[in-house]
Amino acid sequence: MTAWGYDKKRDSADERIEDAVFSLMRTTDIPDIRVADVCHGAGVSRSTFYRHFDSVDQVVKGFEMDLLANMHDINGYALKARFGLAELDPTPTMIRRMELLQERRDKIVALNGPHGDPQFIHKATVLMHDHFRDRLADVPGSADYRDFYLAFVLAGHHNVIQYWLEERPDTPPEKVAGVLNRLFYAPFFLDESRARTSPTSPFGEK
Repeated sequence: MTAWGYDKKRDSADERIEDAVFSLMRTTDIPDIRVADVCHGAGVSRSTFYRHFDSVDQVVKGFEMDLLANMHDINGYALKARFGLAELDPTPTMIRRMELLQERRDKIVALNGPHGDPQFIHKATVLMHDHFRDRLADVPGSADYRDFYLAFVLAGHHNVIQYWLEERPDTPPEKVAGVLNRLFYAPFFLDESRARTSPTSPFGEK
């Protein structure tokens, strides 16, 4: 099921194989995961594995592609909304991103862990950098400043999500979405003269 509700049909064997691969990934580097161990964990035969996948790496890449495709769909909806003060609240699209990550928490934690795919963060960063650059395209100001700003906040974005999924998984997606929206967008709504003399919380707290 993709992020906005249309079906992507999955066989139950696919799911069991994927679950087994990501379970093994917690302790084993992807190239070292043996198909025999995946089959044992998934309760499927070797022939069933190869009927669905060519390799363990394909299982991981398939999960990544599906997750990033969902994020791309969500980003498309986000770009249809006018940029304004509403961005300081948890927007439906940011909430849906966080719900998607929470739904797949265990696999994302494994993917970002020491035995996961180090290229995944780069792929996710490029996707979200392009989205937020488009989201801010109509905001006046220096393009150079915006690029540096995006590099800064995207590093924070990934760290916030990783901290949430690993250390604070009970925090509701709506709250995390609100935190991220404020961290991303609050600087665009600051009164510069007041900000220089009276520091203000980006979360609207007194």
